[in-house]
Amino acid sequence: MLLIFSAATYRASIKSSRRKLQLGDLPKLARQEFGLSGLLVTTDLLAGWNMPDIDRLRVQADKAACPCLAIVEPDPHDLGVLNNEKAAQSIDRMHRVLIAAHRMGCSAVGFRAAGSKDSAATDRLVNRLKVVVSQAEKLDVNFLLAMAKGPTETAEGLINTIKRVGGFRIGALADFQDAGATDDPAETIRRLAPYGPLVIASSIEFDDAGNHTRYDLLRCAGALADVGYDGAIAIEYRGAKALEQCVEWTRQTVENALTEETEK
Repeated sequence: MLLIFSAATYRASIKSSRRKLQLGDLPKLARQEFGLSGLLVTTDLLAGWNMPDIDRLRVQADKAACPCLAIVEPDPHDLGVLNNEKAAQSIDRMHRVLIAAHRMGCSAVGFRAAGSKDSAATDRLVNRLKVVVSQAEKLDVNFLLAMAKGPTETAEGLINTIKRVGGFRIGALADFQDAGATDDPAETIRRLAPYGPLVIASSIEFDDAGNHTRYDLLRCAGALADVGYDGAIAIEYRGAKALEQCVEWTRQTVENALTEETEK
């Protein structure tokens, strides 16, 4: 099992007009400050970048022994939309992200595919996903779907969509915050984790003792051990206070859950 760092944790600092921190600084920071061995990058942090910029980040990450392993698109794409032109724009966008991921040496790309739940819209979503997954297969990049409004808003719906699309390169991207919004967060993680090589261990808010207050972070992490998950786990803090401390608490909670389960 590999613990990696999500660059989105430092989104505010990277996007700040003061520019105290740059994306290229994160591989070294993740490795030296948090002891993490890889990087997840979100597409909003790559806005305006060209291929030489991507090549530069790849070199910086490799030198820091913290390679870029995944790119995730935070905003959902409505692939069930009736408008073919709009859908084509989404497919083109996804393809460009896949190309960037291939260039960066990433093994996976994460997306959210939204749409109406009616059967016609769901069919359109599935058919359009098949086009993008075929592109991912040609680039040797895993195409991962996270939960989103519509057919994929539940673990069952997401798994069914993945099965309908088919192929060796499509899987699930389980996210603790997504799971935390369901009736049984740990069960949601148990169901989705076996379908993908990457899980986002997202956290939002801790009390002064280091306990996560929004959902049971420890149980979500323990669910990974329950199913024998052995892929990558991206540590991502989405709150606004005591960033470094909360990243450390998130990492410790995940490690503690995995250690406790191993010792049982």
